[in-house]
Amino acid sequence: MSRIMKILLLFTFFFGASEYVRCAEIFAVIPSPFYSHQATFRPLWRELARRGHKITLVTTDLMEDNENITQIDYHGAYEVFARNNVMTVLKSELNIFKVMSKMLDAVEDLIRFQFTHPELVKLLESNRTFDVMMIEFTQPGWPLLSVKFKCPFVGLSTMDAHPGVHAAVGNAAHPAMYPYVDFGFGEKLTLKERIFSAGLTVLGMTWSNLIFRPMGNRYVRKYLGEGMPDITGIHKNASLMFVNANPIFFSPRPSTPITINLGGGLHLTHPKELPKDLQKYLDESKDGCIYVSFGTTVNSAYLSAEQKEVLTSVFKDMAPMRILWKFDEVDIANKPKNVEIRTWVPQQDVLRHPNVKAFITQGGLQSMEEAIDSAVPMLGMPFYGDQNNNVNKMETKKFGLKLLPTEMNKESLKAALKELLENPIYKKNIDKLSAISKDQPMKGLEKAVWWTEYVLRHGTQHLRSPSADIPLYQYYFLDVIAVVSVCAYVFYKLMKSLILTLVLILRKLYNFFIVKRKRD
Repeated sequence: MSRIMKILLLFTFFFGASEYVRCAEIFAVIPSPFYSHQATFRPLWRELARRGHKITLVTTDLMEDNENITQIDYHGAYEVFARNNVMTVLKSELNIFKVMSKMLDAVEDLIRFQFTHPELVKLLESNRTFDVMMIEFTQPGWPLLSVKFKCPFVGLSTMDAHPGVHAAVGNAAHPAMYPYVDFGFGEKLTLKERIFSAGLTVLGMTWSNLIFRPMGNRYVRKYLGEGMPDITGIHKNASLMFVNANPIFFSPRPSTPITINLGGGLHLTHPKELPKDLQKYLDESKDGCIYVSFGTTVNSAYLSAEQKEVLTSVFKDMAPMRILWKFDEVDIANKPKNVEIRTWVPQQDVLRHPNVKAFITQGGLQSMEEAIDSAVPMLGMPFYGDQNNNVNKMETKKFGLKLLPTEMNKESLKAALKELLENPIYKKNIDKLSAISKDQPMKGLEKAVWWTEYVLRHGTQHLRSPSADIPLYQYYFLDVIAVVSVCAYVFYKLMKSLILTLVLILRKLYNFFIVKRKRD
């Protein structure tokens, strides 16, 4: 290769390609005190950092040190949730109005904690700038920092986004087709469910517009300055929305170009070796092993003594099959010999072991995606939130079964496990779904990185849909229907009046010409 050619190639690399590899300052915010929310997007932070981008990360669970990632510890959000009994409220049988009231107090306390955090205050006072913000969309107020930093922002959702979020960016948000995931409805809503969904959607929007957003505006302006715009409008300015929604669990919806579905499984890692003792335990489980985990937030406090007794008793009867249980109560009463309890296990790699035949789960989205990836049938025991909806989808698609914790007894648990292990339909279906979920043209992580850098290169104003800017009454043609209805009514009244007038005239003419002539 000639010297001139080499110089041209170097010139092209350093200058022509510089637009595509320019390192950026990124402010990433995941302030939810749920470990699964943090774990979902960690691969994205690592990959962006590997590519040279500098990330300032607000997180409730610190990850490993990285020279390109500066972390701000918001672990105190767990304490906020604890003192407001958020987890108790979520799993309670309170009516929706009491839940909203209690959650409002918790959100107010959380906003106060988040925006008075010393590290955030220090960051805001430093007049530092960022090239892009990446923010968990459900967190009130945080998108307004993009105004403070004068940069675009990308909304993040670890699952299918809230209907209000979809509506804000112009996506379809019909309550009959896309109800709130917390409702736990099946794929085809009955008339009763459609009425319920429509009513609660209107109630939720009213509560959000009249109470939640004004409260958010008040606190955000208190902490960030009175010049901050309205929270409602700022959501419409999102450059992108990353939704980590596995199509196996969520019905596809018409969406705008700025809505990027990462397809679920963003947090999935490459297989790693298990710890030697755990590898030995699973290798020796010749009669199979059932893996049990209720996630990071459902701990022993969620289970009554009676429920624990049911679990240990049924597990004992499963021998010689082994049970590997990820649980915070290692010394549980009456623990059978065939049960191994650990406070932590590398779940993804445990599920990949061929001797794991079933997974008892609370129905968390990330856990279910890991089981689908490894093709392990599941018994779902939902406790709160989207878990019920996830487990309903699992039961509908027949790659697992559902058993409510409140309805669990020895007979029902034993029958469910027997059905799951002996009926081949569940393994067959999850094998098929596992193959579908892996057959994608681009992995979710690659998609997230590419689109993040796309925003840095070009912005997304040219992708913005007009559907994001029209109010709901225009979106659903309510104004058109109203005008047409009024016009039709006026036309009807005019025609009725005209016809009556014509009839009257004809009658008079008849009387004048016909009746009078006969008399004459």
